[in-house]
Amino acid sequence: MNNLEKLILLKQDAAYQETPPGASEPAFKAHARKKQSLFRQMVLGIPYDPKHKFGKYGAFLMEPFASLGYNFCEVYRNDILNGIKERYVKLNIALHEGLMGNMLRSEHIPWNVFYPMKSDLQATSALLKEILKTDEIDNVTDIRIEWAPEKETALDDNTSFDTYIEYMYNGKECGVGIEVKYTEEGYPFGKLEKKRVMEQDDSLYATKTRQCGLYTYEICNHHLSETLLCKDDYRQIWRNHLLGATMVMNGQIDRFHSITLYPNGNTHFKKVLPEYEKLLSEYGKSTFGYITIEKLILLICKHFEMNEKNRQWVDYLNTRYPFI
Repeated sequence: MNNLEKLILLKQDAAYQETPPGASEPAFKAHARKKQSLFRQMVLGIPYDPKHKFGKYGAFLMEPFASLGYNFCEVYRNDILNGIKERYVKLNIALHEGLMGNMLRSEHIPWNVFYPMKSDLQATSALLKEILKTDEIDNVTDIRIEWAPEKETALDDNTSFDTYIEYMYNGKECGVGIEVKYTEEGYPFGKLEKKRVMEQDDSLYATKTRQCGLYTYEICNHHLSETLLCKDDYRQIWRNHLLGATMVMNGQIDRFHSITLYPNGNTHFKKVLPEYEKLLSEYGKSTFGYITIEKLILLICKHFEMNEKNRQWVDYLNTRYPFI
């Protein structure tokens, strides 16, 4: 019996006992929490802690399983853990809990979905061409998780790409920044962030937004705080898109595309992403796109060699993430 069959049977049996969420939890998040709890129980075969502040909800890995990397695909786990060590000098408590322990947040998804693509950059190139609907990719040269250019050369803050794919075309370096979502929706401004981004008409964000060419005349001719870009639903999409556009403006790369990856069941992003697209100029629209995790897995099957290791990788992704 494979992992997918196990999960289907367990869903039918509903044999899980974790603490139910509060009434305020969105329906999709509750659905995802149940799915991840079932995955932990039936596929990973590890217990939960009913007394732990997070573990009691079922979709959180306890020690030693979190530190051992059980939040990551088994056939690529050693590679992923080595990549995490290279990326982070040290994991603080919050980062450790979010990346290694929390099965509901999106931090683990880039490592499970994109990091294994480093094993076949030629297949990654073919996959990107289909997503971006272009032949103008000569070769993919790197895949980075949780990466950003130097602050001083970009937006002077901690805005970063969940995944950044570097490629070459006609001898010039180009990039794709991927924003990864799972149960997340919009998020509110912090006080300092609000002040430095919104409240000054000559802020770096306001200036770059007007200069980058991504947005419509109407957006560029209003005070930034008056536009939809600063609303909770759109702000993170805008900031990641603008980060890549700033790299182009600074001459760090020749061209950039912003992609948002999300699960089919996340109705928030089904609604928000097309709405954000309406704020873009024709040039902006040509640099922006979105794709569901479900569709991306199909493209992985299409473009990557389905040897035994990759079959197990795809089986893992299909078991853990889709909401069809």
